[in-house]
Amino acid sequence: MNQAELSRGVDDAVRRLDPKEVVRVAYSIGNDSTDEPAIFFRVVLTDAASREDELSDVTRRVETSLFDATRPIEHWGLMPYFSFRSFSEQRMRNDPEWA
Repeated sequence: MNQAELSRGVDDAVRRLDPKEVVRVAYSIGNDSTDEPAIFFRVVLTDAASREDELSDVTRRVETSLFDATRPIEHWGLMPYFSFRSFSEQRMRNDPEWA
């Protein structure tokens, strides 16, 4: 699997995510804190999906969808990591890495 295939897998997974829950997904490849190869997903959720009563279910669905579409461990030897922010939080922080 090459970088283009990974990108297509992420794009396919993102298209299947509910736009009422997910605003955008970004990712980068690097090393984790133990210096092992990793893929870092940054997911911006809608404010509604970020509510406490929704957050656990939404993040589980997003993680499963991205993991199943990319198979980062089997295809790439990359440990997946997921970080989530609400749309409001990202707007306040205005972090370009999450754009």
